[in-house]
Amino acid sequence: MSKDKLPAPRLQLRWAASDLRSGYQWECHYELVLPLGEYDIRREQYDDEGNEVGKIDELIVPMKQPSLRGGSGTPCTAGDGSRYCDSPYRDGAHALWDAKILGNPPVFVIAPDGMAFPHKERI
Repeated sequence: MSKDKLPAPRLQLRWAASDLRSGYQWECHYELVLPLGEYDIRREQYDDEGNEVGKIDELIVPMKQPSLRGGSGTPCTAGDGSRYCDSPYRDGAHALWDAKILGNPPVFVIAPDGMAFPHKERI
């Protein structure tokens, strides 16, 4: 599933390449995503000169600083090329706990290439 077609509101754990600290190639951003209505002024985006350059449909709110991961593998991709939901252990647990408190919005893990995986509680 592509991250462009995900429901909002949602919680997401979004992987991105990182250069924050030596030895850590990946960072995972734990975020709350809220839909923005047609007349919500938070949709408006401006350049440095104050000119409106477009509108956004979602507001992405960071829940904490990114988690870092080292190693040679790419998040959400196994060594054989298969794909899977790859959440950081602590942030993944926090997202599931927070979802329960917030009325159970869906939780997704977003791979570096934008592929999205539903994150469910492990039994």
